[in-house]
Amino acid sequence: MMPLELLTPGERGEITEIHHCGGCGGGCHSHGHHKHEGHGHQHHKKATATRAEEMGLRVGKQVEVLNNEGSLLLLLVDESRIAIDRRMARSIKVKGINA
Repeated sequence: MMPLELLTPGERGEITEIHHCGGCGGGCHSHGHHKHEGHGHQHHKKATATRAEEMGLRVGKQVEVLNNEGSLLLLLVDESRIAIDRRMARSIKVKGINA
């Protein structure tokens, strides 16, 4: 398994794990800090997985990297193109798929 961010354009992988990216306080995925909800890791892990799921990124899904330059990765997931930041890509583990 490797972080999604390490795949190069044209490579495909199957998502095996989605983790909280760490260091962001959950803000990189929820677009804001929820200080009133506490700071437990359980809350942030669930929030991260929920945001990834909303974008169509789930364990077992196959993704193809279309572009991996700069601060964003462009992915193809189920005929949809989505862009994710490098921090989120680092938190998603994939296993390579032979084309």
